[in-house]
Amino acid sequence: MDKIENCGQSRISHGSESSRVYLMDLHPADFPQIIEKLDKIAAEGRYTKLFAKVAAKYGPAFLNAGYVIEALVPEFYGGQEDALFLMKYTDAERQKPEAKELEAFQQLLLEPVEFEPTPIDNAYKLRPLNESDAEAMVPVFKQVFSTYPFPIYDPAFLIQSMREDGTRYFGAFCEGALIAISSAECNDVKKNAEMTDFAVLPTHRGKRLAVHLLTFMEEELTKDGFKTFYTIARLHSLPMNKTFYNLATNTPAH
Repeated sequence: MDKIENCGQSRISHGSESSRVYLMDLHPADFPQIIEKLDKIAAEGRYTKLFAKVAAKYGPAFLNAGYVIEALVPEFYGGQEDALFLMKYTDAERQKPEAKELEAFQQLLLEPVEFEPTPIDNAYKLRPLNESDAEAMVPVFKQVFSTYPFPIYDPAFLIQSMREDGTRYFGAFCEGALIAISSAECNDVKKNAEMTDFAVLPTHRGKRLAVHLLTFMEEELTKDGFKTFYTIARLHSLPMNKTFYNLATNTPAH
């Protein structure tokens, strides 16, 4: 199970489940010494991957430490400062490209986008979730995610994530029952949000609920002044990549 904790004044997560240490939020006071600290945590945990999300002005020091740029997100911080997503591997095998998955992703990018917005089925209702929904969220997550790096099967963790970590959850209901969930890991100060954890019960798939939840999240967060929305989708999750790709090519950039 991954652990979220402070490293100095910065926020990191790490654990054997993902064999990764992730610098989620870099505090300026911790730079540049945090680079060495991340290496130490990775060595002690025998993690094979380091991932850092930092303002672009910190990039050169990370590059000198062996990181490579995986993505650049314009105006990520408060709609003003760019961000770099940086990666470093300590295991040569993990660093190798996944050929079959990349071929499938390449094909996705070459296919013509045939995406027409459609209204949500009247049988479903969307709304933000709150602490009182935590118990109902657990069985949905259990049916969709066989494993997960954080204890999302624990209602207490879900409530803690709402109170302390800035995570906002959204749900789709059918006949009063929660049947789909998505979440946004929000940085309320820097006004960016990671769209993640889309979980739709198998019996309700094919209704484009992930698309409707993603759109709903953007609408709700935009009302609260959020400027940048992004995701970190696994290469293996081709349907989720397709959902984000289709929406990205048919809506204004975020």
